[in-house]
Amino acid sequence: MNKIFVMLVLCLVFGGGLARAEEWTRESPGQKAYYDAAGNLKRVLLDADRDGRFEAEEQYAGRRLSRREDRDGDGIHERRYDWQKDGSARLVEDRGKGPIQTTWFDPKGVIVKVARDKDRDGKPEITWRYEKGVLRQVEKNRGTWFYQNGKLARAELDTDKDGRTDRREYYRQGRLERSEDLGRSGKVHRKWFFDEAGKPLRQQEDSDGDGRMERLRVYRKDGSVIQTVDADLNGKPEIRERYAPDGRMVSREEDLDGDGEFDLRSGRLKE
Repeated sequence: MNKIFVMLVLCLVFGGGLARAEEWTRESPGQKAYYDAAGNLKRVLLDADRDGRFEAEEQYAGRRLSRREDRDGDGIHERRYDWQKDGSARLVEDRGKGPIQTTWFDPKGVIVKVARDKDRDGKPEITWRYEKGVLRQVEKNRGTWFYQNGKLARAELDTDKDGRTDRREYYRQGRLERSEDLGRSGKVHRKWFFDEAGKPLRQQEDSDGDGRMERLRVYRKDGSVIQTVDADLNGKPEIRERYAPDGRMVSREEDLDGDGEFDLRSGRLKE
């Protein structure tokens, strides 16, 4: 009976030590690695700046599983990497308040996608998508912007945030060149054309929804506008109006018989 009691006491006293002995460590400047009894790497603590504080911890199980980083020493791991079996990874940056940003990498470490959740509700307000490390697409609540060769090429926008695309923009060398306004049916009812400074040059409008752009507005450098209406699209407008920079109509001309000559004139015809 006494022998059994002694053996039990020895197990209780030394058992924990035996369990810990199955894990051993190896230290080098700025690094402390933990191994299991079989010599498999399990955990690594990293002190990159050699200040005596381990700001990063990596977990292993035959491969690297995760990495946590506390860069400012506040006790919060604001950066966490997680690796998949194929080598792809996800980085979550979260300081406990403010936006949460998540970045995805392919197996070669090239960035694939970035999502930022500003109000921490689990739904990102902005997402960047990449192809071979080059930005291809930006998604926001009010639209999507598409890039080619790293430059903005096209945008599809929901300007009133009703869940429907109502504006398309087209860019050349990153500069807005033209745009289209869409009606509720999805058809284009207005087209805009812009100069190199992004100011409107002219506008075409389908005012009656028949699919034809019968109304044309030309924007002049002095801020004035000339508007013509060619209802039958024969190249001979029935109406021509001139507007001052402040939006006042200053003249109106009408071709009453369709012969291409304006028969009725009112206002000042010359500015």
